[in-house]
Amino acid sequence: MITFPSAPWFKPWYWWSWPILPLGLSWHKQRWNDLGYAAEIPAVLIEVLMYIAIITITRLARPQMTKLCYYRRPEKQSVLVQGLIKLVAFVAMVAAYTIPFFVIPCTVHPFMGWSLYLLGVLAFSSAVINAFLLPPLAVLTAWLGMVGMLFVMAFPWYHDGIQRILVVVAYAFCSAPFLWASLVRVMDSLQTILERDPFFPRLGEQAQETEFSKLY
Repeated sequence: MITFPSAPWFKPWYWWSWPILPLGLSWHKQRWNDLGYAAEIPAVLIEVLMYIAIITITRLARPQMTKLCYYRRPEKQSVLVQGLIKLVAFVAMVAAYTIPFFVIPCTVHPFMGWSLYLLGVLAFSSAVINAFLLPPLAVLTAWLGMVGMLFVMAFPWYHDGIQRILVVVAYAFCSAPFLWASLVRVMDSLQTILERDPFFPRLGEQAQETEFSKLY
């Protein structure tokens, strides 16, 4: 029997406990030899297919989403409406990073769990990007930061735990400005879209000639 004294939410049988607890892979190796992961495989396959479908649908629906974003009245939207739209976009981005965490089976292998989580975040983030016409790199900066953090924490050649902690803290310190810049970039992009004049007229209305079109 293998036991691991740790916090209740960081037991080695939880996929997110690695690479915080590197020795958790020993527990999963033992489970692979004894029980395997046949019980979790159907749920994992369903989630993978669902995420691939989300990415495909959002890519195919992007032209229609773009037109719908411009089907609005020429009058500027109120500050309250703009604030609500920004809030909805921010909540959608947070949900894109949190929903996959709660739907993954807790006891899958860490490699499988983290791969599925990153794929889920990528799928939901692509939906948010296409729905609000956000810059992809700014929305996925946190995703890229997570990938880098996994490599930093899982690096196997640290001399001791103190060195590992120092490197992780240094990585987090260096990543913070990029995360803040990406958030500012997203908010600026939303503000630009909300203030932009509509390029597409609503159905039943006569297209208005813009200053840009008059030059030609």
